[in-house]
Amino acid sequence: MIEIIDAESARSWLSQQDRQTRVRFVARMALRSFPAAIGEAPFDQENTLRLLHHLLIATVASFDLGAARKAARFAFGSVSYAGSAQQIYNDQLFFASPHPSQNQVLYGDEQPPAGSLRREVAENAISNALAWAVGFSEPDPSVEYGGGFWELAWLAGAENAAKLAKSDVAALGEWPPLWDVNGRPSSVLGDYSNLDDLVVSDKGVWGFWLRWFKAIHDGKPMPWELSGLIASTLSDQDWKSGPAHVAREIEKIEALFSVRQSLSELEKDRTAVISDSRLGIGGNNPPEEVELPSSLRENYAIIWAAVDEIAEQAEAEEPDKSLILSTLKKLTDALKSCLSWVGRKADLAIDTAIKWSIPAAGGYFVLNPSKFQALIEAVRNWSATLP
Repeated sequence: MIEIIDAESARSWLSQQDRQTRVRFVARMALRSFPAAIGEAPFDQENTLRLLHHLLIATVASFDLGAARKAARFAFGSVSYAGSAQQIYNDQLFFASPHPSQNQVLYGDEQPPAGSLRREVAENAISNALAWAVGFSEPDPSVEYGGGFWELAWLAGAENAAKLAKSDVAALGEWPPLWDVNGRPSSVLGDYSNLDDLVVSDKGVWGFWLRWFKAIHDGKPMPWELSGLIASTLSDQDWKSGPAHVAREIEKIEALFSVRQSLSELEKDRTAVISDSRLGIGGNNPPEEVELPSSLRENYAIIWAAVDEIAEQAEAEEPDKSLILSTLKKLTDALKSCLSWVGRKADLAIDTAIKWSIPAAGGYFVLNPSKFQALIEAVRNWSATLP
């Protein structure tokens, strides 16, 4: 097996991998480079958004190439390189080693001075990750290209780049933290300080992106489906409308996504009750059936009817906000009544971490307070984003 120690060995290893593996490797290198790409204050917000958009597509491609290609039709309306950076990359001018006859890219420990080429080097890593993600042709073989390796080596040092490449290769089926157990190298700490300054400059605009990047950075990414939804939902015009507009649109997408997730979890309970007659307090020895008062049966029916109505609205092209709010009230009131009865019957305070399953005529009366509460909160947040 090839050991990745420099850009040449990285390129050699990548040449033997399938495209999905290549894209994942390059995306992780680009993500590590991102804090350097934003530069220093005052920040170019439009360019920062462009870079985040391209990183979003590259990370989506790490698990679903098809979704990334679908999103790509929105990606290139505003793509632009710093002309000098691309010229440098293609011609290997300032990136060339002191021995150009050896045709080697500089990947030593020497970092460029602050404010010189550091930002452009990082942007190259992101641009290349995007190009690979959406299925562009392979890089020109005359250019030393190691899937983002040499860019990271320039930014963080060759030794660190080699260690990280090795760890990425060893964990191809996983998503570990971006940096190893020793944390970020000292050479990139200033870049992360700049990233903190960017977020502080406008938390409303950059708050989601900080959560998104931190989750990926820490090895606990947000659901890939959410990233894919954002990448494929927002149009080129949305991205061109600026960071504040994109933040509002993402808030809507994330809120609806949470509603759908909550509905999915509740549907699992309902399906399990129907399919498994043993479900109940006591496992294989459920308690005897109890007689449910008619008011409770009515509230139980109201609860699931409300869930179904919310599910229908969650798939509607133009959700009816007034209907959603009235349905939410019905759900909340009926749930309170049911939980009150269950608490009295069991002679226990309701613990929201407990699933209550009480045998009753016609099936099981099931309440999972924590899941219903999650749905209620999700619907409240979603309704606040609706016109």
